Amino acid sequence: MREARATARRLLPWLGYRGELDAPVLIVSELVTNAVEHGSSLEDTALLLRLSVHPCGGLSVEVTDGGTTPPGPPAPPPCPEAESGRGPFLVHALGARTTWEQAATGKTMRAFLPLGGTVPR
Repeated sequence: MREARATARRLLPWLGYRGELDAPVLIVSELVTNAVEHGSSLEDTALLLRLSVHPCGGLSVEVTDGGTTPPGPPAPPPCPEAESGRGPFLVHALGARTTWEQAATGKTMRAFLPLGGTVPR
């Protein structure tokens, strides 16, 4: 996850993202972590991380893995001391809207973070 965070922190300004970097980098980390934990084995499939800045200034983060299990709803973590289960909750708490898509070779999880963190409904 360290490499994904460092890559996002380095590339986002280069791609033209003008917002603060902490929330997008955390979103990248959480989506990559979930793909590693819930996707198919890494021997069979590679992960694909795609970052794109929209003309409105918002950011899309996409992570594709080889898994076929649909993601669950973003429930709060079971308890404050829990060591896992916070990913989807954190992504939504940071103001991102998430979607996912099943493909023949796996699934793609997407998070859209508007510039300023306000999600259009």
